[in-house]
Amino acid sequence: MEPKQNSPLLEGRSFDYVPLTERNGNLLSQTQLWFMINASFLTAATGALGPLSGLSLPWTIVAIVVGSVFGTLFQAFHGAQGPRMGLPQMIQSRAQFGSRGAVLPLVAATIVQFGFAIFYVQTGASSLGIVVKEVPSGLLQVLVGLVALVVATIGYRLVMFAEKTVSWIMVATLVVLTVGAVTLLPVGEMMANSTFILAPFLMQFAAAATFQVAVAPVVSDYTRYLPVNISGAKVSASVFGGTLVSAVWIEILGAILAIAYPKADTVGGFAKLSDAMLPGLAVVVMIVSLITCLNAVAVAFYSGSVAFLTAIEGFRRFTSTFRVRATAITVIGLLVIGASLFVPNSALGSFSVFLAILVYFLIPWTAVNLTDYYIVRRGILSISDILKQDGGIYGRWGKAGMISYAVGFVVMIPFFSTTVWVGPAAAAMGGADFSFLVGLVVSGGLYLILTRNFDRAAEYEAVAAAPINTIHNHEEAPALSTAGSTE
Repeated sequence: MEPKQNSPLLEGRSFDYVPLTERNGNLLSQTQLWFMINASFLTAATGALGPLSGLSLPWTIVAIVVGSVFGTLFQAFHGAQGPRMGLPQMIQSRAQFGSRGAVLPLVAATIVQFGFAIFYVQTGASSLGIVVKEVPSGLLQVLVGLVALVVATIGYRLVMFAEKTVSWIMVATLVVLTVGAVTLLPVGEMMANSTFILAPFLMQFAAAATFQVAVAPVVSDYTRYLPVNISGAKVSASVFGGTLVSAVWIEILGAILAIAYPKADTVGGFAKLSDAMLPGLAVVVMIVSLITCLNAVAVAFYSGSVAFLTAIEGFRRFTSTFRVRATAITVIGLLVIGASLFVPNSALGSFSVFLAILVYFLIPWTAVNLTDYYIVRRGILSISDILKQDGGIYGRWGKAGMISYAVGFVVMIPFFSTTVWVGPAAAAMGGADFSFLVGLVVSGGLYLILTRNFDRAAEYEAVAAAPINTIHNHEEAPALSTAGSTE
């Protein structure tokens, strides 16, 4: 039996519009959600890059803070789009790329989300393995994946409830770990070393910024359920504050632990610190780590399935339902669980390179999307046309968006820096990867040039005539995924 779209438990929607009658939530719940997006011990690995490359702790902290602030600005601006448009993040790309032209960033977003899920499944299983040592790792990975799959299938409400509940537990855990790090580890000596090395500093800055920009493709998936009249600036502020605090906090802890326990992995460092504070405390901390990983996998499954369905619907017409979303999550989720069993820990370094390359595909997208929304179209969009399979007034192929995206990506290549290839521009900067900055500037700037003759007045009239739009966003949604298609 198909649940109602506004079922109090099962979410009936995937990539479709959320009408005003189903809008709820507040800024505090959003802050808690976005705090938890990064509140996994896996985040600490990003903060460890500087110290492991020879950068002192004070300069590592500066690079983490400045890089995180810069990267978080872009994901935060996406937050305001959700309540105004009532749509998940990636389907909004149809206004710039067309209903079919958006497939490339959509596929990249899908694979990135499910790729990160593999990391979180393995991290959650490693955390649980410290608690129940006799259980095979493979079984633990299956357990973590299946529980997250169920949460993601039930949908937005359960995800929000879980994130809000666990946020308090995670804050308490981080406070305890921070106190332990300051009192038991030679943090004072670490801070006394103020050696500055340019290449590791740039590397740490770029890593922290890219880590935050990578969250951009999922932001509106969760802010779309907020009331339409809520302040966009306040929504962006809640996203900004939530993700920034957790990322900076955990990355700094990761930097400290990397110096104190250079041979330990990310999870192992937290376990060592916990046991140094109180024998047996590591078990409690690892349980918290497990819970945060479960939440992270559920978020990845949820947003990845929405992006995947959006990409498919651009080529084959179907109606967004709970059954469709549940099927997508189940099939792809099982593939992720299977992949986690066959990707050994020794191969995770190579796999992280693969994910980094996929994140590159999302940098030009966020530049084009934000430039279009805030500068070119100024938030005036037809929701009805975005949800048409033929793209409506936006068409199937958005040339300005596609060209800006492609050129931005190509220009980024010399600035790529991975363990398998370092571009000439990155090599000249000591291996620091500033491709994200190049992609943002080039793609956004080129899109402005290509849309300089955009007839805003004519499109405004077309948008105003649409059943659902951001000018008069008060109508109830019809069967939007197929309405008005000329396929």
